[in-house]
Amino acid sequence: MSDTIVQEIRDRLVAVDAKLADATSEERLLALINQQFGALLKDPEFARKMRWGQPADTRLIGGKFARWGLNQADIEFLYDLQNSLRGTSKRGGGVYKGPSEELENTFRAISDAYYLSADEVREIDKRAIDDLFPRVTKQNVREYERAMRAMDTAESGYGSQLIGAQYVGDLWEASRSDMRVANLIGSFEMTAPTAYLPVEVDFPAMLYVSESTSSTVTDYTTSKTGSQRVSVSAAKFVIHQMWSGEMEEDSIIAFVPFLRGQAQKSIAYYMDSLCLNGDETGTSGLNGADSVLASTTHTLAFNGIRHAALVDNTGNSASAANLPVDLSHFRGAYGRMIDATYKHDWGHPNSPDDVVHIVDPYTADAMLDIDEFKTQDKAGNAATTFTGQVARVYNHPVISSIALSKSEATGYVDETASDNLYGQIVTFNRNGCKWGWRRRIQMETERIPSSDQTRIVYSLRVGFGRFTPTGADSGIEWADEVYYINL
Repeated sequence: MSDTIVQEIRDRLVAVDAKLADATSEERLLALINQQFGALLKDPEFARKMRWGQPADTRLIGGKFARWGLNQADIEFLYDLQNSLRGTSKRGGGVYKGPSEELENTFRAISDAYYLSADEVREIDKRAIDDLFPRVTKQNVREYERAMRAMDTAESGYGSQLIGAQYVGDLWEASRSDMRVANLIGSFEMTAPTAYLPVEVDFPAMLYVSESTSSTVTDYTTSKTGSQRVSVSAAKFVIHQMWSGEMEEDSIIAFVPFLRGQAQKSIAYYMDSLCLNGDETGTSGLNGADSVLASTTHTLAFNGIRHAALVDNTGNSASAANLPVDLSHFRGAYGRMIDATYKHDWGHPNSPDDVVHIVDPYTADAMLDIDEFKTQDKAGNAATTFTGQVARVYNHPVISSIALSKSEATGYVDETASDNLYGQIVTFNRNGCKWGWRRRIQMETERIPSSDQTRIVYSLRVGFGRFTPTGADSGIEWADEVYYINL
């Protein structure tokens, strides 16, 4: 009997070894890795955080551009920079000849970009405005004239523009990956400087009625579907850099990725700040509580998300009364984001990802110590003591953004940083607003021989639409803010 048991145990151990060998085989492990890695690539959060370098273009192999690690976008950026200097004076005498023959040939080989003159671009703008106003009536003649003036005063640049350049697309996509708030909001292409977005007001009522038993019976009562529209006007923004030293091709080539990288970071930050902090008020506004902002301050372009809660509809904001951050501050926002009149439940969406909490970095750090998140007995392996981050509250994303700063006790931000002592929580429904794009990104350069500098200007035209069922800003219910949080 004992021999039988021993043999049975031995047979089972052999079987276990065989299964382990199969489970840990190179083929099996490779299949598991590929399966899991494929799932990760489909995760938008993973894709946002992990940015992979572009593969080298085989058409660049063997040239000086490949030795410097430049890709197609870099080549187009360098070509546009050198081409813009063509014929301008050099400090030591002579003029810039533009791209070298090698750069010219490389650009032609790998790029489909082309140039349009300012007159051609302006004609495209004019045609778009004419299409928006097929009939200029007495009622809309002022709107038409205003749109035409906007085209003249905010024209799409001057000189020749590089159209369809890879570097513009890459610069924008790279900036989006750095954005924390702006890339959560949908967008549309504006065919004119001012565009209109239709929005729903309410839905038709469903009526309880009796059966119609004859052909002469009175018609059922009709139900109307309410609608509104919000205007979106494009504002122009620029990033203005001065670059010292010679701009010869071989001297600037190593700095091309750096220049693009700096522009990328700038665009990402200011787009986040625009949608969060936009406030057209120049005096004692959200971003200059005790001062007058300079007329070129980016936040003056249009009203944003914080403005909706702190100014437009003050019922959608609450003071934390100098208490530390806790879950009640998040929970309270959901109830304030209900529009009972028009049956819009902005605070309780079907998709939990539609409602997003934006916090300043200091409030984000304070959230790590909230009891419900901190310890394993309450949060399991997702506890902040293990992960170092609070990813979701009530199943809604929480995002820390440097574009949201500490504020005064009123929720307004002072230009004097030492006066801003308190945290903020901005909550909004992503479906409540949209970006409007009139021009993505354009780069222009100008050589200044007298100071041995080159001016580099990036420009874009963008608008921000905020939905309101009443047509008035006071009807906005999709945004909320909690302020005066003790840090």
